[in-house]
Amino acid sequence: MEEKSLYRDVKNKICRMIYKDIYKDSENIPSERKLAENLGVSRVTVRKALKLLEEEHIIERIQGSGTRVALKYGARTGRMDIITLVAPAQNTFFSRFIDAFQTTAEELESLVLFKQKPSGQPLEECLFHIYEKDLRNVVLWLEDMEISYEALRKLRGLGMNIILFDSVRKNDYADSVCLDNSDAINELVNCLRKSGCKKIGFVGWDDATVGSVKIREEEFLKLCPYGNIVRIPRKYHNHLNELEEFTVKKYISRLEECDGILYSVGELAVPFERMKGKDAFDHSIAMIDKVPGVMGKEIFTVDQDFQKMSDRIFECLKQQNKKGGTWRAEVYQVKGIRVHSL
Repeated sequence: MEEKSLYRDVKNKICRMIYKDIYKDSENIPSERKLAENLGVSRVTVRKALKLLEEEHIIERIQGSGTRVALKYGARTGRMDIITLVAPAQNTFFSRFIDAFQTTAEELESLVLFKQKPSGQPLEECLFHIYEKDLRNVVLWLEDMEISYEALRKLRGLGMNIILFDSVRKNDYADSVCLDNSDAINELVNCLRKSGCKKIGFVGWDDATVGSVKIREEEFLKLCPYGNIVRIPRKYHNHLNELEEFTVKKYISRLEECDGILYSVGELAVPFERMKGKDAFDHSIAMIDKVPGVMGKEIFTVDQDFQKMSDRIFECLKQQNKKGGTWRAEVYQVKGIRVHSL
């Protein structure tokens, strides 16, 4: 058992050097003898580690040419008995999502391991630690975290299956599963118009680098090119209680002429509608993701369908783990659930 642990440790050290770009894709790695010297182990241990890497399609050993890194990015034969979820537990909707996620996992007899990125640790390092534990299926809810395209490429090439939840960006190495943001905004604007709203305002975040933020505002402007727009600094995400009263009143003044307000995320409605008090019943409200404590003349919401999204995530993982499959990364948009309340 100790010997097996040793050559797996050597394998992980070689993988880390590939991940850190010390050994580059398509280039040769040092000889068995050199690796043994560098790592302080026997050549027999190195040989066993290289055999594992070859079986996992991470390296190729070519007679007379040495051993080179040869990362593969397609579907791989794998198991789905353990799924690692890396997500922000402080997110307002985390409990709803993980409930749905675990329901799907139990139906498929998969165990869910939850991991929150340690403060101060780069996300890339957090994911490689997961890889070192032989955990190959990861669902990543980025929220305000960032991960480089290169890190995704290398993790994929090393054999990790990755799903980006709530991400709208297409890439070549991970599937993305998200709300159909355009459909949600269309639905909410139509609901406000049908309720008689003539002048519709929009409240969203100011950070257009977040894909869903940009899509929601752009879709609103297509439908309401002259609508009033208020952008809240993204730094208040999960900290809206820190918004000062006079700041909220300043934002509200920009929406006074509106008889309908669309909040790009429900949490933004809380400080606005609370500040309005009785005046909240003078206009209709629409929002993505319903939150408690918001009152208005009429309230229209589109909630994320976390159960359908969870089901889609597991379908993506099945494709990535399918023997002989022809997997290609895709963005899967899931329509939300419409709710109308007086």
